[in-house]
Amino acid sequence: MKEIKTQDWDTFCQRLNEFERGASVDILWIDRASQAERSVARGAEFEDISFGKRDGCNDQITIRAGGEKETRHEIVEPITIRLRESGKDGHYNGVSIEAEEGITLLTFQPAIHAGWLGGL
Repeated sequence: MKEIKTQDWDTFCQRLNEFERGASVDILWIDRASQAERSVARGAEFEDISFGKRDGCNDQITIRAGGEKETRHEIVEPITIRLRESGKDGHYNGVSIEAEEGITLLTFQPAIHAGWLGGL
């Protein structure tokens, strides 16, 4: 697992937008309190991810994906972003975003290439 530092979240989102736009993405949300899982999107077309302030003080990450239906998933007060390696090639196909209310898991096809993350 590779953790993305808090100060690099905006750059990380920009790189995903640059290199993964149009990729297939599955989005799964796990509720922290009940551990219940909810599929937000499956095989959707990744459009973008953004990091910013929600209401002036709370951080928020927003993920948008298309396909049969438009998907918009918001993560309020993210705590950590971690990448899961896809194999021996050093690429990553999983992104885990942990927040106060739960964990969002993104799975990309094709994988996120390690070279795209230079400097993060």
